[in-house]
Amino acid sequence: MSEKGSILKDQAEYIFGSISRTVEGITEEDAKWKPTEESNSVAWTLNHMSRIANVSIPRIIKGNQEYTPADWPDDYRNKDYTVEKMLKDIDASKEVVLKGIGNLTSEQLEEEIPLWRGTEKRKTGIFAYLGELVHHRGQIAYLKGTMKRLKEKE
Repeated sequence: MSEKGSILKDQAEYIFGSISRTVEGITEEDAKWKPTEESNSVAWTLNHMSRIANVSIPRIIKGNQEYTPADWPDDYRNKDYTVEKMLKDIDASKEVVLKGIGNLTSEQLEEEIPLWRGTEKRKTGIFAYLGELVHHRGQIAYLKGTMKRLKEKE
């Protein structure tokens, strides 16, 4: 493993651990709550994060735009999964992502691959999607904090 891969793997491990800590204590009812009709709920956000962790990041690591985990439903985004199920899916992806990042060489991290904005370095795609997980974890923390303050006012 390259030094870059090691640091990136450590970052990914921290990010995955922070997701479950942030969601801790959220009920199924809480997970469906939205502050406005246009907002995303915790449930929608977890579903999105699960797709990033299980499909998007591994595709970049593997350099295979067609990769999908075995038994991954084509309609995952449209399903109403429980918080427990989505956290389990995210946790399962953690091992794939950590192992994949850990196996990348410095040369592979620097390799130009096709991404959504055109050709970019593999590490750029990994940085972007790990950043997405952090961003969405922050959204969940915001929603959780807002729900807590609203319940305290009741």
